[in-house]
Amino acid sequence: MNQINKFYLASFLKNQTYFVPIMILFFQDIGLNYTNIFWIFTIASVFSFIIEIPTGVFADKYGNRKSIILSKFFIVISFIIFGLANNFIILLVANLIYELGKSFRSGTETAFIFNYLSQDKNHPSYTKIKINQKFYARISESFAALLGGFVAYRLGFNIVFFIAAIPALINFTQTLSWEKIKADEENKENKIGLRENWKFIKISFSEIKNNKIVLNIILNIALFSASFSALEKFVQPYMKNAGIELQYFGIFYSIFLIIIALIVKVSSRLEDKWSPEKIMNYSGLVAFLALIPLSLGGNSVLMVGLFFIVLLLENFRSPIANNLFHEQVPNNKRATMGSILELFKSLNKLWILPFIGYLADIYSMKVAILIISILILINSFIFLVPIKKKDNQINLQKN
Repeated sequence: MNQINKFYLASFLKNQTYFVPIMILFFQDIGLNYTNIFWIFTIASVFSFIIEIPTGVFADKYGNRKSIILSKFFIVISFIIFGLANNFIILLVANLIYELGKSFRSGTETAFIFNYLSQDKNHPSYTKIKINQKFYARISESFAALLGGFVAYRLGFNIVFFIAAIPALINFTQTLSWEKIKADEENKENKIGLRENWKFIKISFSEIKNNKIVLNIILNIALFSASFSALEKFVQPYMKNAGIELQYFGIFYSIFLIIIALIVKVSSRLEDKWSPEKIMNYSGLVAFLALIPLSLGGNSVLMVGLFFIVLLLENFRSPIANNLFHEQVPNNKRATMGSILELFKSLNKLWILPFIGYLADIYSMKVAILIISILILINSFIFLVPIKKKDNQINLQKN
C-alpha cells in the first residue's frame, strides 16, 4: 500500500468512533448536567491550550511521524478509560488523555502530508487529498454511527468505547509503517534545547502577528470552530427532545454523514468557482440564518434535519479553511503554526463552552443555541478574511 492510501486508511480508521451518536447521552446517563459536561470539555481545552505548542514544537523538531504515532497510542488508551468510566473524574481523565493524543496530531498530520507531497510534485494536491480524507472519514463515521446507536441500546454505553478501541489500535499499528520523509530526517539533525525552542515559538508568533491575512484566518477559524464545538453538544439532547429513540440515533447520524461525505467530495469544485476567502466569510452568515429557526422553533424531526445541515457547514468549510491557512505559512514552521491555530481554538473554547453550558442549564438549550448563532455572525464581520486574487496572495511556503 502506498503512502497516499495509508493517509486514507488512517482517516477511515480514525473515524470508527461508534460513540459519536451517544456521547452526550452517555455523560447524562452517568448523572452529569450540562454544566458538568461542558466543564469536562472546558478543562480539556485548558489542558490542550497548555500542551498544544510544546507538542507542535516536538513534531517540528523531532519528527512529525513520531508525533503522529504517539498521538494514536494515547487515543487508544483514552477509549479504554472511557469504557471504564462511571463518574466525572474518570471521564475527565479519559478526555485529558484523548486531548493529549489530539495535540500530538493537531497540525502535525497536515504538516506531514504537506511535507510528503512537497517531495514529489506528481502527487495529488493537498486540497484533493484532504477532501478525499474527509470523504473516507465521513463514510467511516456513518457506518460507526449506524452501529453505535444499536450497540448502546442493546449492550450499554460503555461497551461502545471498547469496540472503538479496536480500529484505533489497528490505526496505531499501521502508522508504524508510514514512510520517513526528508523533513523529519532533517529535523533529527537539528535538535535544539529549551531556549532555542522558545525562540522558535516566539518567531512563529511574530510571523503570524506581522501577517494580517494569517492572523485573520486564525481568529476566524478559531471562533467558528469553538462555536460549533459547543453547538454539536446539543445534537443528541435535541434529538431526544424530538422523541427519537436511542436505537435510531445512529441511523440519523449515518445518513447525515454520508451526505456530508458526498458534499465534501465536491467542495474543491466550489473552491475553484468561488474563492476560499468567500466560502469562509459567507458560511458564517449561512450558519447564523439556519440556527435562528432552531433557537426559536419547536422540536421535531424536521428541525433535527436542519440541525445536521448546520453542522454540515463546518465539515464543508474545514478543509478549505485549513488549506488557505497552510498556504500562507512556511514549511519549517507548519506544524508549530498549525498548533498555534489549535491553541487559538482551545483559547476560545475556554470561555465559550462553560458560558454556553451555563446558559443551557439556567435558561434553556434553545437560548444557548441563539447565543451561538450570534457569536458566529459576529465572527463573520469582525474577522472577515480579505478577498484577494490568487496571484496577489502571500505565499510563504518556499521560505
